[in-house]
This record gives sequence, structure tokens and C-alpha cells, in this order.
Amino acid sequence: MEQVSNSGGKQEQSASWPLVDSRFRRSSGTERRFHRAARLLVNGAFVALIVVGVLGGLSWIRSQPAVRVVQSQLQAIHQGELVKAYGFFSNEYKEETSLPVFRRWVRRQQRLTRIDGVQFWSRSVWGGVALLRGSFQDGFGRRYPVRYLLIRQDGEWRVHQFQLAPDIPRVDTEPDSLLRI
Repeated sequence: MEQVSNSGGKQEQSASWPLVDSRFRRSSGTERRFHRAARLLVNGAFVALIVVGVLGGLSWIRSQPAVRVVQSQLQAIHQGELVKAYGFFSNEYKEETSLPVFRRWVRRQQRLTRIDGVQFWSRSVWGGVALLRGSFQDGFGRRYPVRYLLIRQDGEWRVHQFQLAPDIPRVDTEPDSLLRI
């Protein structure tokens, strides 16, 4: 402590540093490291979220041309333009499945003509291949799982494989397939 005189001739004692209540004391090194680590973790999570969003957006953008091909094919089927719908298939698919066989298959798949929309919840594009998984929805609100495999052919997306889930799901009745509760 040092002595300070004021103009009144009285001597006062003052501290070079004011006394600070223990509640306002600087935090220890451990607390500072913890707060720094917590800030770093929050910032890292924020950056990771942004990266995931950007990658998801890029994937969505890259898959849009393939999705438009599927939507155009479904619209052609819905309007009864089966020759136009058949034109969206790849050359390999057309070699395996003729137009008359495709027409018969569509006639047996009545739900294809009642489709109001398609929604893809999984989209993957790598190189010249696109895999789309989702579901069709009909006018009654029923959903039918669907999977499309498209390939790039002559600079355009073409449907290479198309799988539609069966109307009635298969039920296994073997004892090994049942869940015991």
C-alpha cells in the first residue's frame, strides 16, 4: 500500500490494484480452456452443418435433369403416350424389352396410370449413373415405393432400370422370419 496525501493534509491509503470480490476474479486456466473448446466445438458443428447443406444442395441440383426425365416419362404414361414413354429408356433396356411387352406391362400396372406425383427422398449421381429412390403417390394418397437407375447416353439421361414395389407386400410366415416378443 502506498500513502497518498490530499490537499486537506490527511493521509489516505490506496491500493495499486483495487480489491476485487472473488466472484469477479478471472477464471482459471482450466475454465478458459473449457470455454475455448466449447466455442471451437460449436463453430465446428456450424461449419459441418453448412458443408452438409452445400453438398446436399449440389447433389439435388446435379440430380434434377435425371428427375425431369422420370417426371416426363410418368407424364407420358399418365396421358397414354406409351411410345413417347418408351423413348425415355436406354438402348440396353429397349434391347431387352420390346415396345409391345412394355405396353402389356403398363396395362397390368393400373396404378401407373393413376399416379399424381413422384417424390424422391434419395438421389445419388456419380459419373454417368443416377440412382433415384422414392415413391409414387396416387389420387387416394397411397404411396408406392419406386427405384430408378438412369444412365447418361448420348449426353442425355435415360432410364436403365425401373423397379416398382408390388401392390401387396410379401408376408413371410416362416418361424425364423417372425419376431418373438
